[in-house]
Amino acid sequence: MADKILPKDKTEGFIQALGRKFVVVAPVERKDAPAEFKEIGAGDKVILDGSQMMMPPKDYLLPRYETLLKVSTRPGEVEVQPVLPDEKPRVMLGMWLPDAQAIQVLDKVFLEGKFRDPYYAARRANTMLVAVMPAQMRWSWFCASTDDVEKWKPNVDAIMYDLGDRFYIEVTSPRGEALVEWEGLAEPSSEDVAGKDRLWEQFKSHGVLPFSDGKFYEQLAWDHPIWAEIAQKCIGCGVCSYMCPSCSCFDIQDEVCGTCVERYRCRDTCQFEDFTLMGSGHNPRPDQLPRSRQRLMHKFKYQHEQYGVVGCTGCGRCVELCPVNVDIREVLNKVCAEKEPEPAV
Repeated sequence: MADKILPKDKTEGFIQALGRKFVVVAPVERKDAPAEFKEIGAGDKVILDGSQMMMPPKDYLLPRYETLLKVSTRPGEVEVQPVLPDEKPRVMLGMWLPDAQAIQVLDKVFLEGKFRDPYYAARRANTMLVAVMPAQMRWSWFCASTDDVEKWKPNVDAIMYDLGDRFYIEVTSPRGEALVEWEGLAEPSSEDVAGKDRLWEQFKSHGVLPFSDGKFYEQLAWDHPIWAEIAQKCIGCGVCSYMCPSCSCFDIQDEVCGTCVERYRCRDTCQFEDFTLMGSGHNPRPDQLPRSRQRLMHKFKYQHEQYGVVGCTGCGRCVELCPVNVDIREVLNKVCAEKEPEPAV
């Protein structure tokens, strides 16, 4: 597989070349808001260097609001019309590598389980993933503490390393070859290769914390006192879930619009009080303690037991954005600092 160099002053031409073969999805700059993944159009300013806070790419694959079907209820006629996205070849550019790995978690939830989600599947089919490695690692990243990041490379089709005035495009899958066929790309020099290797080594060593020394998911106990500690601070705003690239919870509602009923799903989170509220009025998670416990146990324990992956990829958004400074890294460090007692001799 042939790696290439993209001079930054040729980025627009590169995107246009991709646009002749694929629908191009990338983080687009917004005023006073994180960049948002969307199908790019004329006038959009695309962010490819990974330097800015961005909404997770799951917002494109699993929209915050999505119509699932429409039911026409005209007199004497009932017509059910599913609303499925088009399956078309796409390339998603510019996501952080932990975001790209989070898509693998979403794939296991929506594609590999007992039920296959046709809406997610339609967007995910024929979609190539191109991650970006920024020149400066974000202070909140702890990816190398959650997993062996070397295993992440085969899960994307290419990685763009920011080398200042140019990108080093490392092709990591056979499909990724189609991304570097444009004549405006150059061959990498030995200096370029060295720069790419330095960035990768920085990523591998960045954010390595004490809890990464062992199987931390085995140390999360149902009755651990850390849950009460978090619950005292947490205000249940849900920003940690909404900005998480791998959280997948949603709610489904029906809305009557004249002679039509629309069924839609929208983003939800286990941190909301009514998430587990039953029709009878009973709520098995009536306060914040069991809700805080559920989120972290699900990401770090239950998903590992169910799918063999940890649901957190260390992107750090919850660390940066929590309004009451609940730092998931400190939580895991505290849990893992408590060693199991030595067996009696």
